[in-house]
Amino acid sequence: MKLHLYRYLKIFNIFINLMKKIICVFGLMLISTNSFSHQQENLNLSCDNFSWSDVEALVHPYLDATLYNALIMQGQSANYKTSAAATQAMDKSLPESVTKILQALILSDC
Repeated sequence: MKLHLYRYLKIFNIFINLMKKIICVFGLMLISTNSFSHQQENLNLSCDNFSWSDVEALVHPYLDATLYNALIMQGQSANYKTSAAATQAMDKSLPESVTKILQALILSDC
């Protein structure tokens, strides 16, 4: 009888430890998701703060000559619309911080 009770207590203890770990994982996921959403909300850009030339200057160090020249040549045909420049400048070679700024400009539809 004591042996069975010991086994049940051991299984119960394992179950409790597993539940604690699951709760910790969900808590960490919730915190990280909440933190990420706050980072996205803080990036509200105004159309008055950026122009076509600002986008050019922002992406120039990261784009190769061909993509950069294409971006410059598209300026006049897009009426120097800032969000159009951001759309055309998007490239995989850009760092995450620059990509976030460009995405915010695209969403603002300047």
